[in-house]
Amino acid sequence: MITVALLGGIRKIAGFSTVNINVTDSSINEILSLLERDYNLENKIKESEIMIAINGVESSVLGGREARISAGDTVTILSVVHGG
Repeated sequence: MITVALLGGIRKIAGFSTVNINVTDSSINEILSLLERDYNLENKIKESEIMIAINGVESSVLGGREARISAGDTVTILSVVHGG
């Protein structure tokens, strides 16, 4: 099982803060697709406006959207707010 935690604006959009996904091996892309499909978030997750961490490590240093996720991992998705 993989735990997905949502923080910030994405949490408000989704209406929940944590979900457990019953898969043992996946990628960031697969998790995002599953969230969009199974939790009615299609076209609501804007990849340019989020940051994703796997077990507290920013996913870009782990392979970006192709980074592998295993059972027991926690994926945190948070909205990135830009100001000016």
